[in-house]
Amino acid sequence: MGKSLRMKLYLLLAVLAFLALGCGYWYAHIYTKTPDYALQKIEQALEEHDYKTFERYVDMDALLDKSYDDLMEGLMDAEQPLSSEAKFTVGNFTQMLKAPLITSFKQAVELYVSTGSWGQESEEGSQGFEAAQVLEKTGLSQSSFRKVDSIAKDKDAGTAIAKVRIFQQEANEEFVLDVQFTEQQDGTWKVTEVSNFHEFVLFLTKARKAQLVQYADTTAEIISRHDAAMVQAQEQFNNLLSRGTLGSDETRKALKNFMEDTIKADWQQRKSELEAVTVPAAAHTLHHLRLKICDLHIAYAAGYSAWMTDKKAATIREADRQLKQAKTLEQEEKFLARRVGAPLEGE
Repeated sequence: MGKSLRMKLYLLLAVLAFLALGCGYWYAHIYTKTPDYALQKIEQALEEHDYKTFERYVDMDALLDKSYDDLMEGLMDAEQPLSSEAKFTVGNFTQMLKAPLITSFKQAVELYVSTGSWGQESEEGSQGFEAAQVLEKTGLSQSSFRKVDSIAKDKDAGTAIAKVRIFQQEANEEFVLDVQFTEQQDGTWKVTEVSNFHEFVLFLTKARKAQLVQYADTTAEIISRHDAAMVQAQEQFNNLLSRGTLGSDETRKALKNFMEDTIKADWQQRKSELEAVTVPAAAHTLHHLRLKICDLHIAYAAGYSAWMTDKKAATIREADRQLKQAKTLEQEEKFLARRVGAPLEGE
């Protein structure tokens, strides 16, 4: 190898070494002190379920403190406008609950980062009923990360805003969270708040209300139509009874067929239509109750039909018990419908 070629090779190696050292210095002393790096480490911590790293780049106390206030204010603003006095009173009450709820929710976040799941409320209450309630209100357990649109740094303020795009399943829509990073004394960056979390709460509440209205309208039409059919069915039933007697085999056969082909079939169809409806979380209890009422009416019709054949007192007593329970639950249904804002037809 010639002297000139060796010199060129040494020069190339020197340049490469300089570049390597420069890149290493840039990565260790510059890039690791940027919000971009902090965001990368947070994503990595979530993927690897590394809570220690997550906590290093997320100021949980600051984040949850501000998020709690935004959540409660957003929930109040989403309801009917409150007077200043009423808002102050409610605000004082929510502040009394703030410390224990934040502690409970912090445990839920640690569980999520460590396992990838928000988990279930345990018998010992390790996650806590309160945290489950807060999670449901925030909509976070039904949200998934899509991408980071951008990161803008404000050098003077020592802050940066990452535009984090998420998909909210309940709203079936994307929302861009403004995740704020704050520079620390050692030059690293930490997430300290979601500056538009209040707007996210309003966005989610609006979507939930729209779904509840849709549920109310859809189920009201189903219930109204089938209730009208039952009014006509009752008239037909009375006509069958008036034209014969229960002691007549012909009458009992007609009543049996009527209960099976008209009453039972209509309640089965009602249940099938209700089961096909999309049910928002706020209406789950009401919806389950409505399906239970359908089951009881179906059982009553089946029992009455069986009585037309076996003529046993126990059979009709059980059928009447099912009908009585259905009527009782129908009163509870009206109460729940008012609470969730889904009034029954005629109310």
